[in-house]
Amino acid sequence: MIPNSLSVALVAFCASTAAWSCPFQQRVQVIGDVPAAISYDVYAHMYPLDTRNLGNFVTAGQVHLLPDGTLTCLVANDGVADPSAVLVNGPEGRMAYWLPAANLRPASAPPARR
Repeated sequence: MIPNSLSVALVAFCASTAAWSCPFQQRVQVIGDVPAAISYDVYAHMYPLDTRNLGNFVTAGQVHLLPDGTLTCLVANDGVADPSAVLVNGPEGRMAYWLPAANLRPASAPPARR
């Protein structure tokens, strides 16, 4: 018999593992701590980064920080022609975010040396 605390931990681990599995999409990993916009319009006004705009968007809840190493899924058909902007499914699939393509790498790639 598995103790309750262990079974809860196993369920949490399995749920987080499934959150970044991408059955029909490319799995990617975030490089560096990246401000990610919840809409392409916000992304277009945010990049190149301007600290005043960034602060306003964060306060308004339009931008969230995706930490270095975050595993997520690339949305291949994002509907915009801008190759520098990439749409990803957010951690645990709760929200999609726009971020710079330069801040992503395939999840199977080795970590970049700094």
